Amino acid sequence: MESSIGNNLPRIKVKNQFSIKEIIYKFGPISRIEVSERLGLTLPTITTSVSSMIKNGLLKEVEMDNAIKSLGRRTMLVDINEKSRQFLGIEVRGAARSAVIVDGRGNIVGKARDDKATTDYDVSMESAASIASSLLKENGFSWDEINGVGIAIPGIVDNSQGTLVIHPGYKWQDKSIKEDFMRLTGCSCPITVENNTIARAYGLVMYEGKVLEDADSMAYMFISTGIGCPLLNNIRSHFGAVTGDGEVGHMVMEMDGKPCVCGNNGCLEAYSSEKTILESARVAASDNSGSILAQSLKDGHEIRMEDVIDAARRGDETIRRILDSAVKYLGLAVANIENFVKPECIVIEGKLFDEEEYRKLLLDVIRRNLYRATYPDMKFYFKQSDEYSGAKGASAVAVKWDLEAFLE
Repeated sequence: MESSIGNNLPRIKVKNQFSIKEIIYKFGPISRIEVSERLGLTLPTITTSVSSMIKNGLLKEVEMDNAIKSLGRRTMLVDINEKSRQFLGIEVRGAARSAVIVDGRGNIVGKARDDKATTDYDVSMESAASIASSLLKENGFSWDEINGVGIAIPGIVDNSQGTLVIHPGYKWQDKSIKEDFMRLTGCSCPITVENNTIARAYGLVMYEGKVLEDADSMAYMFISTGIGCPLLNNIRSHFGAVTGDGEVGHMVMEMDGKPCVCGNNGCLEAYSSEKTILESARVAASDNSGSILAQSLKDGHEIRMEDVIDAARRGDETIRRILDSAVKYLGLAVANIENFVKPECIVIEGKLFDEEEYRKLLLDVIRRNLYRATYPDMKFYFKQSDEYSGAKGASAVAVKWDLEAFLE
């Protein structure tokens, strides 16, 4: 890396600094020698950069657990100094807005949420700004003490401009997310904007990377109102690079099939999104006054995914058929992704797959539709659904940007 032809010295220094921070973030506490070995850089180069970052507070030294103090100098490891920085992560969705404050190591310091459903853009952004400002105040922070803000939002995002290009489901288009958030909050710290499924993928790689079992590529499928599945490459020793927008929800599963909010027909979302499942469940409950879910409608309650899953668990055959059909389309989509791209790990997050029964059904459908009967090296990880995973992923995007930008 140090001898890269065509790079000038300042550029090499910047690249080396980020690589060092990236390795320490992923594998710390870690010795300087191991950082040197992983990056192929000389030990003096590592030592100089690490010493400077310790002086500036980004890194800290940690004594090795089994160090023998009586035999000369203690063995010291280096790690990110979690107390050096604070970040705010926000997810903006029609169903809810959620926010977290994390320290420099991604540990959640505080969290807040607004569960009032709305698809109005201005209302959504005002809600996000309000819970973010309130969260900071409740935890004793000012905007000046926040080192970066990450905002995650569904749809196609231009992260270089901090804008939402389009979200067909909400009819949001050409929205200046970054500028609007700054205007509503007065925040002047760096703001990054990212698609909410891509943000979740970064959050997993950066905060929970050990579950990926040393995979170097990952597809992250998130099933909610819509369905996203970005691909991240180069994640074994790095934070990864995204390939494509991951809009797998608009993969056509049936020619001339059900209409989709995007304007096409037969898209995966029209068969397997939570929105589709809930709409089908409401129709089924309305048509059958004796069904388990019918009473919820009579009582004026909004049917949630938890209610649908519970009805299936309690033996509602109509609901079971709805869920089985949704899972089968999802399984076919995953098999197509695996056949075409073959990521080393596929991560699946969705409330339906908190249930072991539907995990097994999905895997069965996938394996029956693979190009080969089985892939022995194929890895799956079902991530427990979490109402704050999008906000935490957004914070990871802010941390990633800060590590790339912070120079000693």
